Amino acid sequence: MANKTYNKHAVLAYLFDMKTNCGTQHIGEDIDFTLREVGEGIRATGGATPTSWSNFVLDLTRKRNTIAQRLPAHVIQYGYDLRKKTGPVPGGQSGDNYCGTFVYRGFDANGQTIPIQDWLEWGIPDREVTIVNKVPLLVQKFISNDEASLFSVIDYCDILSQILGQTVQRVQSPMKWQPNEIDGYYVAETSRNIYVYPVEAKAISTSDDINLVQLYGQYQTFITKYKRNDFNLVVRPIAAKMEPTGMLLAVLDHNPLYDAKRNKDAAMFNIIEIVRVRLDSPLAAWQKK
Repeated sequence: MANKTYNKHAVLAYLFDMKTNCGTQHIGEDIDFTLREVGEGIRATGGATPTSWSNFVLDLTRKRNTIAQRLPAHVIQYGYDLRKKTGPVPGGQSGDNYCGTFVYRGFDANGQTIPIQDWLEWGIPDREVTIVNKVPLLVQKFISNDEASLFSVIDYCDILSQILGQTVQRVQSPMKWQPNEIDGYYVAETSRNIYVYPVEAKAISTSDDINLVQLYGQYQTFITKYKRNDFNLVVRPIAAKMEPTGMLLAVLDHNPLYDAKRNKDAAMFNIIEIVRVRLDSPLAAWQKK
């Protein structure tokens, strides 16, 4: 009888051995695996498949986790780390989507596998601005401190227009384009281009931070969705992190060197600007976690 739970490291070891013929083939290459294959791995290692395992890799690759928590030593010893990957498999079975990638990282001077850093490092903001808090007083009495409240403040105060120097309009929040749900979807238009701003938000109420792989998946979703349209599309992902006095915003630009895979350390995005936004009268709800 199958167990009610399953061991993720056992599943990953199974998939790696299956893909590399027990470490004898394809070592040094990035190795993708799919949601369907994860299901096969769960069953093959004696587990019972849950209703959904779409967060199989995401749960392992959260910021606080070490490489040893992401992957079994059996895989790490070959110079690999783990990264989430989304989207349909070209030419694959109907409905077959990527789940993750064994990413070849190589070794440092001490012979240890070089870990991946897939989280946005905020650093010191490029500038700080103070914006008038236009959230209605009645709304302030009921607003919370989750991601959705962050978008309410962005919209009431028209923060993106002021930061970006454009007339920025919200399309909707969220946008559920599977497999990448986008927290906030904003657009702006100039005489030459249409700018699309997918926003990934994190609230005070969570200890999690901005995962660049999620942003990259969202970027790819827009590029795929609109590639046949007859306008010049510029996709600029924005990371938004709530603070007690306002928020941090990071405006990002896709790095084509990452797609070219000429450098395993190439960043997914270049940071255009990091801005600390302060409300002239902070929200009471944002003062607590």
